[in-house]
Amino acid sequence: MAIETSCRRGGVALGRGEELIAAAHFSAAARHGTQLVSRLGELLAEAGLGPRDVREVYVSVGPGSFTGTRIGVTVARMLALAVPTVRCVAVSSPLAVAEGARGLPWRNLAVVLDAREGLIHATRFTRRGETIFPAGPGEVMSPEEFLYHSPRPLLLLGEALGHHDLSAEAVTIPQPEATDAPPHLPVVESVWRVGRRRGRKGEFTEPARLLPVYARKPQALRVWEQKHGIDGETPGDDNGIRGEPDRPETS
Repeated sequence: MAIETSCRRGGVALGRGEELIAAAHFSAAARHGTQLVSRLGELLAEAGLGPRDVREVYVSVGPGSFTGTRIGVTVARMLALAVPTVRCVAVSSPLAVAEGARGLPWRNLAVVLDAREGLIHATRFTRRGETIFPAGPGEVMSPEEFLYHSPRPLLLLGEALGHHDLSAEAVTIPQPEATDAPPHLPVVESVWRVGRRRGRKGEFTEPARLLPVYARKPQALRVWEQKHGIDGETPGDDNGIRGEPDRPETS
């Protein structure tokens, strides 16, 4: 099972073995929690399954929406705690976006998210054969700094493109109907594919270590830290995942 609630386009998906058999999408305009639980129940019922038939859960852990990401991770943890045989895979939301660009021609790819206050959260990707992997950890920076340090040619994806001007020489930005739709957002089908690959490699995360990853600390916490003389951001570790990053396959 896969869960995506880190962006405006929520979704759940169900697979059997290596086959994705069903997926359902919902808008984040409604409450993520209510939508998520009801859609999960519907998806399982349509397949003639129950929660105890689930063996693996792949959940998008962010960076993304504070509330949505937290809800998705919480539901995955609760399922794993209620059904001891369930194992969890944490899927970086930027990696899920990059997965959606697998069929596009690119040498260097970056997924950019809005970090507010004029900043972006950027994760760069490269690929070796069929394997897509991060070229470094996600970073919070200004759009100008990002463009200055990014290799060319560069394909750009991500919802920040609707908030920041990142056009530059040798930079390609796909133009779908809107930046709040694929390929700029992670979709649950991509979360499932990334999660399934990681599951095959045994890259599971214990429920207690399954945590949401945020581009920046909440504003209230940053204000409190500034007031008390504490500095620094914690946008998450490798690839936006706390724990095991998605590593390139080796021959």
